[in-house]
Amino acid sequence: MPKTVAKMAPVEIKNKRKLSTGKANPPAKRIKGNKSEFKAIKRKEPEDENENQENDEDKLGAGEEDENEPNDKPKTSPGRKAYKPNSDIIREAEKNQENNEDMLDAGEGDENQEEKPNDKPKTNSKEAHQKQKEIRAERKAHKPNSDMIHEAKKVWEKLRLNDLKLEEKRQFMEEMMALIQGRVQDVIFKHDASRMIQTCLKKGNIKQRNVIAEELKGKYLELSKSMYGKFLVMKVLEHCPKYRDPVLKELRTKVPRLVRHREASHVIEAFFAQFSTAAQRFALISEFYGPEFTLFNKPAKGQTQQTLEEVFQAQPEKKDGILKHLSETLTGTLDKGTLGHSIVHRALLEYLTYADEKGVQNMVDLLKEQLQEIIHTKEGAQVAMLCLSYATAKDRKLMIKSIKPFLTKICNDEYGHLVLLRLFDVVDDTVLVGKAVLGEISKTLEDLVKDKFGRRVILYLLVGRNTKYFFQETVKLLVSGDEIRAKTSKKEPEIRSKELLASISPALITMVKEKAGILIRDKLASQVVKEIMLHAIGNKTDALKAIGRLVGEDPEKDNHVMEDSFANRVIKALVHADHAKDADEKAVEPLEAGPLILEQVKPHLLRYATNWGSFVIVALAEEPETKSEVLKLLKSHVEALEKAAADSKEEKGNNGAKLLVKMLQDGK
Repeated sequence: MPKTVAKMAPVEIKNKRKLSTGKANPPAKRIKGNKSEFKAIKRKEPEDENENQENDEDKLGAGEEDENEPNDKPKTSPGRKAYKPNSDIIREAEKNQENNEDMLDAGEGDENQEEKPNDKPKTNSKEAHQKQKEIRAERKAHKPNSDMIHEAKKVWEKLRLNDLKLEEKRQFMEEMMALIQGRVQDVIFKHDASRMIQTCLKKGNIKQRNVIAEELKGKYLELSKSMYGKFLVMKVLEHCPKYRDPVLKELRTKVPRLVRHREASHVIEAFFAQFSTAAQRFALISEFYGPEFTLFNKPAKGQTQQTLEEVFQAQPEKKDGILKHLSETLTGTLDKGTLGHSIVHRALLEYLTYADEKGVQNMVDLLKEQLQEIIHTKEGAQVAMLCLSYATAKDRKLMIKSIKPFLTKICNDEYGHLVLLRLFDVVDDTVLVGKAVLGEISKTLEDLVKDKFGRRVILYLLVGRNTKYFFQETVKLLVSGDEIRAKTSKKEPEIRSKELLASISPALITMVKEKAGILIRDKLASQVVKEIMLHAIGNKTDALKAIGRLVGEDPEKDNHVMEDSFANRVIKALVHADHAKDADEKAVEPLEAGPLILEQVKPHLLRYATNWGSFVIVALAEEPETKSEVLKLLKSHVEALEKAAADSKEEKGNNGAKLLVKMLQDGK
């Protein structure tokens, strides 16, 4: 029989009835074989008449009109490829239609039919919520150890309170141990049970803690990787010193991998930084040196563990292998975002200490924009200092840019402020440092000079490595970088220091002028005020007058500067500044503070000479510009001075007054 092509109606599903969901089924889209809807379909030119016929049939099946039928639409221009409709889409539409019809045939009512009323009784939200609670409780009851956890929670809610009496705590701990002993491993990975066991480790006695730690043996590695279990391991490390070695034993040979783990890295860091002995710390860090070092460099019984330097001296052939493995491990660690851990800082410091120039430069390239992540630890700060020492001028600029947003915090940090001291030592571009670093620091000067560590940043610019303000260990650390600086920096240290001081001096002098009354009475800030007045570069007349006005205030005022122990030391130093024998105490430019101070104290000279201000008066009596006038004014008050100088049963005599009496007697 000849093949006939029947015209097919457009594929469309008419929704005359409702489906089981109660919603009308959306009508299927009309499938057309035009260009816009089949643009993404791969097309081919028909190769023969049979293919043309099949193509025409597909078009007709999709709902298109026959060529022989009247059609007002323009025909496809010759030479243009015909678009072949996707028969799969048509078949899918037909299948959907059949499925819909099957559902309708299954007994679903017509949309014109009335809906049957819902037989289900309506429930309010309270009843629904109660039912959900019952279902949830039933589901929990089927879980293992649910009864034990439920009872333990009741006791835990009482045990965790901070205001428990000793007897109550003992009683609750005994109840908890009766519930959990022997079943600790069954519940440790549940977040609520984990918290209960952490509380037991915190509140229990040594015996109870050790019982729990013993039950956890064999699970420490797995717990370390758990979101909740890691806290349990850290509690064992904190409260069970006897079990630190068993924990270490389970973590051995896996430390570099665990450091890169999001959860376990916190356990390694806590162990290394807080709860380990020197031997345990070395055992942890030595795994960065490679498996060979870990396995074959264990100390004999009774011997101490060799340091890395001792290993290199005894076995120099192992140096390259250890450093190579250390570099590879560190590179992988840095890529994982665990740069903030102190164990990583220790490994970085050892690598930068012993690696060759090329290795150091490679590591500097990795760290140059991440220094802010490491400078909060002792080793991390030393790593940052080495990076600054070895870096090129271009790299130093990037380092300054990376730490700029955190400068105030770095200044006030115990170790971070040392990084800024090294930066002042090695960066030749003092204009950049002046704008990017000192300019930022100047915004919070008042707070910095009151801070224990922040003031040292300012003092370093004023007095350099003065051991009066810096520990010998700190000075040695700074000196150790001078040899590297000689190779990587061009500017002379003295010129660099002078340029930096000139950059920040105006801000320092202005601060004294505006805040003298606050700063001169502060224990730490008063030292900075003194050094600013002695060593800052610029006109200090207004700042000196501000201090003079404080001296001239009513002596009856509370906490007068002449009677304040910190303030009068500063005033005494200013009086001596022009003729001090010690170079550190001598002003770089004449201050001429003596005559100004004397003018302010004249009305109350005897009062100050017989109380806390007596040593300021002694200083005025020692200076050539003011000596004769002071002694002349005090000459008629010898008896009052002698009375103040005399010891009594109640109190020791005024030593300043004693010196003034002696000076008056010698003047005769």
